[in-house]
Amino acid sequence: MDIFIGVLANTGLVVLGTVIGCVLGGEKVRRIAQRVFQLFAIFVILLGIEGALGIKEPLKAMIFIVVGTVIGELIDIDKQLNRLGGFIQRKLSRGKAGDSRFAEGFIQAVLLFCIGSMTFIGALESGIQHVHTTYITKGTLDCISAITLSAANGPGVGLSALFVLVYQGLLVALAGLLEPVLLPEVVALSAQIGSLMLVGIGLNMLEITKIKVANFLPAMFLPMIWQAVSSLF
Repeated sequence: MDIFIGVLANTGLVVLGTVIGCVLGGEKVRRIAQRVFQLFAIFVILLGIEGALGIKEPLKAMIFIVVGTVIGELIDIDKQLNRLGGFIQRKLSRGKAGDSRFAEGFIQAVLLFCIGSMTFIGALESGIQHVHTTYITKGTLDCISAITLSAANGPGVGLSALFVLVYQGLLVALAGLLEPVLLPEVVALSAQIGSLMLVGIGLNMLEITKIKVANFLPAMFLPMIWQAVSSLF
């Protein structure tokens, strides 16, 4: 169970940030949060660019991105997440229309907290080395983000903690199972693809684009799946 300490810490920090953001919520705080949110979006873009630099096999990365995007579009992960957010919103509001910010905050938080190089590196650290520095650091950043997001969008952000718990927990467990076949370059490629998606998230946060970033999610898993399958032959 000690391999999940980092995941539990990250989840708890997301919940803490949401509570703080909701308590401090208000029109004035919301306006301030929106300005901070814009600056944070720029920071996310810079993190994505930095993480994506140095791709050693751009052609292979492009193939994984294209194939992964096709899979994501066929499933339409973005639409399914929106449906899930809307379903939870209706259940919690007992069928009333509610505030659309609830679902928006939920979707933005899920994407922001579950995509990126720190998610993968943290999973490998916890699952293989039983070291949790990366996830605790990421949790601190997620806590700050949750304060900003929940102040602007409400408690829907807090529901993303369940996805953080399940998603990162599965990655940590998977890292332990795949340890014998995972290569450093494969892990790096998956992380770099995730960083490219961070750029899209940041642009969406600034309302410059409306990219369905969730539909790119399968692309992050393809390098590791390909490596695992290749090791069998």
